[in-house]
Amino acid sequence: MQALDRHVDFAVVDRAGAPVPADQSATAMVVDMEFLPAFTHKPKVSAGKVGLPVADGPFAVSIRMMVEGFGHVYVYADAGGRGYTAGDVAGRTLDFVLEAAVSRLDQVTRAESRLGGTGLSSDYHRHVAEARTLLDDARRATAAESRAQLATDALAGALQAGEMLAVERAQQRIAARPPRRAFRFGCNAFGYPKHGEPYARLFADALNFATLPFYRNMVEPAEGKRDYCQAQKILQWTQAAGIAVKGHPLIWENHAGLPSWLRGRSFPQICDAHRDYIADAVGRFRGQIDTWDVINEAHDWANDPRHSLEQLVELTRLACDATRQANPSAVRVVNNCCTWSEYVASAQCSAGALGRPGRSVLGYLRDVLADGVDFEVVGVQMYYPYRDLFEIDRHLDLFCALGKPVHITELGVSSSEAPRKSHIKMPVPRWHGHPWSEAQQADWIEGYYTICYAKEAIEAVTWWDFAEPAWYPHGALVDENLHPKAGYARMKHLVQLWR
Repeated sequence: MQALDRHVDFAVVDRAGAPVPADQSATAMVVDMEFLPAFTHKPKVSAGKVGLPVADGPFAVSIRMMVEGFGHVYVYADAGGRGYTAGDVAGRTLDFVLEAAVSRLDQVTRAESRLGGTGLSSDYHRHVAEARTLLDDARRATAAESRAQLATDALAGALQAGEMLAVERAQQRIAARPPRRAFRFGCNAFGYPKHGEPYARLFADALNFATLPFYRNMVEPAEGKRDYCQAQKILQWTQAAGIAVKGHPLIWENHAGLPSWLRGRSFPQICDAHRDYIADAVGRFRGQIDTWDVINEAHDWANDPRHSLEQLVELTRLACDATRQANPSAVRVVNNCCTWSEYVASAQCSAGALGRPGRSVLGYLRDVLADGVDFEVVGVQMYYPYRDLFEIDRHLDLFCALGKPVHITELGVSSSEAPRKSHIKMPVPRWHGHPWSEAQQADWIEGYYTICYAKEAIEAVTWWDFAEPAWYPHGALVDENLHPKAGYARMKHLVQLWR
């Protein structure tokens, strides 16, 4: 999909009819009908208006904005499921919030029809009916302020209804099936042995799957001198506790995972170095660690060396083939982050400008599969993604449709908005408009895990981290003193309920 010379304008206002802040308008993107960026582009932002290029096929538009009455999320306008076309929109100015309300209510209605409408709560039906009435009133409104208020309320109600539909349908599927005894509830176990026996006990009480560290810059900071002691100490504990394990990651070409001595080398030299490391690490732990994140974020995000699209596929093949050679029984996970692929619109990777058009996560995985790369599991990371649970549910289905098992390999939301030093910014978005708290984290955990556990293709969910301080600010399940948070208790309850 490419951009045409034509453009479309959207008026973007808040519930009071005032222009939304520029930092919200600037997130506007042209997306395809899978809601992924269609090409590299920037919106033209002026007071209360966003201009975007028109795509050469059906397209939608997404903007991350504060929807009063719901929260701070990306919302989508897709012409009621049909997608906009150049002929429909060229030269027009559309009311974005009204269009988004129409689109979300249509998405929810179609999803309900596809899944069947029986057994849904009265609250769900009430939200749908109220959103439909508000939307009809907004279409008839002549005053701009009244239309903005009604359209915003309709959108908020449709978003709430969508989340309820996703979770209630998942609960129904779970109730109708036997327990999934093989499902893995995991977390990285990097806090052991530092936090000792209390950490180990709390971990084992709730979880049955641990991720062990194999970051190349930690294991081999100097070329040829490797030290696996951290992973080995964790492995001794997990083996005694009967906890399944995974090694993470074998290849990660982000500055945090790529040793300084490997930077600046040619592609063949980089491949040789990765092949040697995989043979050593996987071969050394064969029979003890049989599941591996063989390559991490190679879809144009963790691409510090600026490999070409073809080289990234070849590097993925190398990771998978070298792991199989070192351990014929290995379960190989191709791991991915930023799965809505906003970086495609800006042509960015984690180290800055990419220097060429980017490729979405789904595009990368489809290319890898089409090229015959052999692996077992699709890995998906998801920290709070500015999306509601209905959109998360729909998005995960895209990965489940690839035909391989799916692991959620990293996951997290905050339990507080208190200031904390971190290399990432404190989370700005608020789910349902409330400040992040232990209760909010616990509620989000319940909704997200319910959706995942109900999908047969998803076989594991791994939280990140277990104890504070966490990589994602306030994202751990227990605090610095190893006191369980409400999120830990909620997760433990779900595990006990489903086992």
